[in-house]
Amino acid sequence: MLKSLVLFIVLILLSTGVFAYSFPTPSVHGASGLVRIPDASVIPYKNWNLAIDYGATQNGTTSTPAMFYKANLGTFHNFELGFVGGYDNTGTVIREGVFINMKYSPAIGDGSDPLLLAIGVENLASHTQTGLYMVATKPFKQGPRLSFGFMADFPAGKFRPLGMAGLDFPVGSGLHILGDLFAGETVFQVNAGVRYFLIPTFAIDGRAINLLGDSTSATATKDAKQYLVGFSWANPF
Repeated sequence: MLKSLVLFIVLILLSTGVFAYSFPTPSVHGASGLVRIPDASVIPYKNWNLAIDYGATQNGTTSTPAMFYKANLGTFHNFELGFVGGYDNTGTVIREGVFINMKYSPAIGDGSDPLLLAIGVENLASHTQTGLYMVATKPFKQGPRLSFGFMADFPAGKFRPLGMAGLDFPVGSGLHILGDLFAGETVFQVNAGVRYFLIPTFAIDGRAINLLGDSTSATATKDAKQYLVGFSWANPF
């Protein structure tokens, strides 16, 4: 009887997402993070995840399908290796090849809410989308996690530094409100999303990339305007 009661309580907790810890979840371009930017978390050693996002890219008054598929593996302690692929610019066929993501986060800080640091590269092997970054993540006792740092990319073969910041704000059992941005000399981009953990290893994401962007804006953005929904699953088998 007692075992049945314990099992019932565990199943209820699983179904409502009432857990203090959940696995790091991919950002839209694959690395563990928020909506668009990576944070300082990494997949634990010998664990892995996979994820898919699907939606549309807005081009003025027209739209084309958008899709990203990605996976990450904790290859060494504090080191995450992954890849990301998806549709090409036409939104009709899978682009040729995939891009590589790598992130290293040394163990830094003491206590229950230490400041985490990470360095990494996203979209390695891309001619136009490769970015190098350094990011810090500070968890707070009340639940929110603040991430901030910088990224450097190379549009048209030129070095472009960008500041980035984001917030993961839990608001209920398994529900997180996410927001992040890029800011540079001529660049400003805001991204927003929601993430719901059905269980600690399975989450559903809704994302708005370049939320404030439009075709008439004089301010450059890093990404096209996209609306996406998807899921991520850690250690599915």
